[in-house]
Amino acid sequence: MDPDGSLFFTVLGPVRGWRGSSELSLGSPQQRAALAILLLHGDQPVDIEELVLGLWGENPPKAAVGAARTYVSRLRTALEPEHRDGDGPRLLVSVGTSYLLRLPKGALDVDLVEQDIAAAAVARGDGDLHRAHELLGQAERRWQGTALTGVTGPYTDNARDRLAQRQLALVEQRIELDLELGEAASAVADLTRLTTEHPLRENLRELQMRALYQSGRQAEALAVFADIRHVLASELGVAPDQRLHDLQQRILRGDPALLPEQRPAEAAPAGPVPTQLPADTADFTGRGDLVESIAGVLTERQGQAVPVYAVSGIGGAGKTALAVRVAHSVRGRFPDGQLYIDLAGASSQPLSPFEVLGYFLRSLGVAEKALPVDQAGRSALYRTVLADRHVLIVLDNAHDAGQVVPLLPGYPGCSTIITSRARLSVPTAATIELDAFDPAEALRLLTTIVGEDKVLAEAAAAGELLASCGHLPLAVRVIAGQLVARPDMLIADVLRLLSDERLRLSRLHSGELDVRATFRLGYDQLDPQLARAFRLLSLPDAETVPLAAAAALLGLHPDDAEDEIDQLIDTGLVQTPRSGRYRLHDLLRLFARERSTEQDAPADLTEATHRLLDFLLATARNAYLAVRPGNRIVELLQPLTDVGVRFSTAAEADAWFRQEREFVLSVLRQAAQRHPELIGITSDVLLGLDPLMERSFAWQQCIGLARLIASTARQAGLREAEAAARYMLSGALWQMGELDPAMEEIEIAVERACRVNPLVLAESLVVQGLVAGDSAMPEEEIRLLRLALELQRQTGNRSAEANNLGNLTAVCLQLGQTREAYEHSRKALALYRELGDVMGEAHAMLHNGVAAHQLGRLDEAERHYREALALTDVHGLAHMRAALLSYFARLHLDRGDVATAAAAADEAIVACVEIGYSRGQAHALATLGRALEHLGEVDHAVACLRAAADLFGRVGVVGSEDIHTINEEIARITRT
Repeated sequence: MDPDGSLFFTVLGPVRGWRGSSELSLGSPQQRAALAILLLHGDQPVDIEELVLGLWGENPPKAAVGAARTYVSRLRTALEPEHRDGDGPRLLVSVGTSYLLRLPKGALDVDLVEQDIAAAAVARGDGDLHRAHELLGQAERRWQGTALTGVTGPYTDNARDRLAQRQLALVEQRIELDLELGEAASAVADLTRLTTEHPLRENLRELQMRALYQSGRQAEALAVFADIRHVLASELGVAPDQRLHDLQQRILRGDPALLPEQRPAEAAPAGPVPTQLPADTADFTGRGDLVESIAGVLTERQGQAVPVYAVSGIGGAGKTALAVRVAHSVRGRFPDGQLYIDLAGASSQPLSPFEVLGYFLRSLGVAEKALPVDQAGRSALYRTVLADRHVLIVLDNAHDAGQVVPLLPGYPGCSTIITSRARLSVPTAATIELDAFDPAEALRLLTTIVGEDKVLAEAAAAGELLASCGHLPLAVRVIAGQLVARPDMLIADVLRLLSDERLRLSRLHSGELDVRATFRLGYDQLDPQLARAFRLLSLPDAETVPLAAAAALLGLHPDDAEDEIDQLIDTGLVQTPRSGRYRLHDLLRLFARERSTEQDAPADLTEATHRLLDFLLATARNAYLAVRPGNRIVELLQPLTDVGVRFSTAAEADAWFRQEREFVLSVLRQAAQRHPELIGITSDVLLGLDPLMERSFAWQQCIGLARLIASTARQAGLREAEAAARYMLSGALWQMGELDPAMEEIEIAVERACRVNPLVLAESLVVQGLVAGDSAMPEEEIRLLRLALELQRQTGNRSAEANNLGNLTAVCLQLGQTREAYEHSRKALALYRELGDVMGEAHAMLHNGVAAHQLGRLDEAERHYREALALTDVHGLAHMRAALLSYFARLHLDRGDVATAAAAADEAIVACVEIGYSRGQAHALATLGRALEHLGEVDHAVACLRAAADLFGRVGVVGSEDIHTINEEIARITRT
């Protein structure tokens, strides 16, 4: 998972993949199962029939082959998004009727496990037992739970069992080395759990007897033999293996050869050996890769640099537990001791370096009277004492770099691990910002503490409960502690207690564990200006907040806002997942809002929200100008200030919206719910997003939001705001095929706009016409579109006029009025080019191509389609590209190039699914079905045609005749 763009996959837990540090979207559980099959075959190709068998077994569904091919196609896109732009896929390739996944060495966790095991065998053969033990532990930590979690199927079910057996054999090897190295106590703890889980496994019982004997627990070791003899007799009717009988006799004799070999002791260090590490957490969960990475840094000796690792992160993220786990895992490499101190950095009185140096020097054997009276002298003596020693220093809960730099050793024999809520700039230090658990890690911790049976019995409630805690390790421990303390309490009971966000933090405490108190330690150290910034940043209900929006919230210039937020990041209260974006953990957001309720006047919060909406309105206006140049709707978007993101091209505006869409829509939703007094500007921002919604086909997300804004505007008596919101709502409903509600909403929009705004009225009439057309009323559609065209010409809205000419082109094509369609399209194309509207120009070219296609001029149609496709590719018009791929498929089918038609239709389906374009998906499915029939894949063809008919019915496109025609085709195919 290096940030260099390399691929890495895991199957020893959930099936996941990364490109560099970014996790890949691998699709549905079934698609992940297909990936797992390809991954576990290594460099061996997987035949399509073998893939189907692995996914569904001996009785696959009729459309299984097509579904498997679709999974492979989508996985290719996920692994190599650019593969269609070059020479085809290089990773997931076709080999005849098989598929082969070519991955570089070390790109799969299973392969790394085998490498670790092989290297351990070499080290053991060389007599380096410590190295062998480290390698086996490293291999063991690569498991992140049950292998292949979340995927099912005959192949993965069998593979899961094989991997579980491999894991168990690995653990046995590691425990055997524990015993050879004299670590019997830790081996006993592991074996107690493992023999409970695998009571019939004799290897584990043998190891358990040896571990207990080495620990001086001879009677318990003999009791293990008695127990396994009884279990095997009652369960299987057999006696224990002879080696267990022999071991029993050796234990009875007190055989000294069963004790670990006494290895030569290292030279005694000068002075005492401090061993100050706190106890390791028995139920430590997750972070396996991170433990391994930090341990590697601390134990690697390169040059004269002192190994230092600094772990930062919010309170409750588990920094101390991680540092202690790492320290215990490497303490054998530091025979001269381990120093530990809690620096109290989050409190109002952090320890001074002077007093910490005194404590450390005394621990290292320096007499009190020999301690220098100044910090510089103590620091110099500290480095001198450590110069020839191998000591691990753990500096927990540091306040800042100034506190820890004097505590760093000067020579590379020693290593230091630091934890802090603040980001520390420490010379030579490797750093990591520790975040909350991922859902799987949080679930494992809860399961470890409260028990698997309880969690499995309420799996859904457990997932919701952990999500309500933001998967913060401290919060998970709190709720787990509550469940352990009250065995009669259900997980659902705790979930209900935490469902009210206003009371959630009050409920997240158990004994000494208190989430709110942990957060308050950091907040109470902030000066008033930073505390205000922290509170205001918690207002948006969004995963992250971009810098420009944060500056608007704070009422600051972006440079000044960045300075303030950077200071908050340094305290650990705010995180920055990437440059220019800021995030508060869910529970920290609740904490900040609690403080805001206590300290901020409601008017101040409304003003901050207004500043944010004004910024979004200015940005939406700039985007409208870029995407629909010349459209007079932009005159309705009038921010109070001119501070907004500016765009030189439509593609820039589109890229901004794709990145910020979730943030923008959540802000609008929140404003409509909490600030009805701001509903006018909220509606204006939504209207300004119209062309961006079209480019990214984000209509599904628009429906609920537009309905909320329209309802709030109606209650406020703002007819113009309501008209704009209902126009957006009806357009979104039409795009998603919900014709009846779209008709209802657009009639209200037209009525409201009639009295207040001719620009919105004209656009509403267009939507009303489109809904009528899809409701099988083409004459009414033409009447409304012509009425809108007249109004657009009266108001001089030439951009809207060009768009409406495109609509008239489309309806004329549907009615077979091809020449009239050509005339409308020609005028639209001229207007779009005059205005510099690239998206409109692509639409007009598409219409020209459809007209030529209908007239049978296939070469001309292809030329127009290719011209349109070139524009969509250059300018990122995903919706248009999906539609064009479907038209290309039909063109190839009409030419008789059936294989190319099937490939194009398959690609169109994937493109449509990715953006939620159901109509295009229905058309592409129908084309694919017809192509597959020609190719002789009858069952798959019928499945595609049925899926197309179902989609046509659900999205309500014109053309119940499409459904009728398809059903006739299905009947014909099935008869033959």
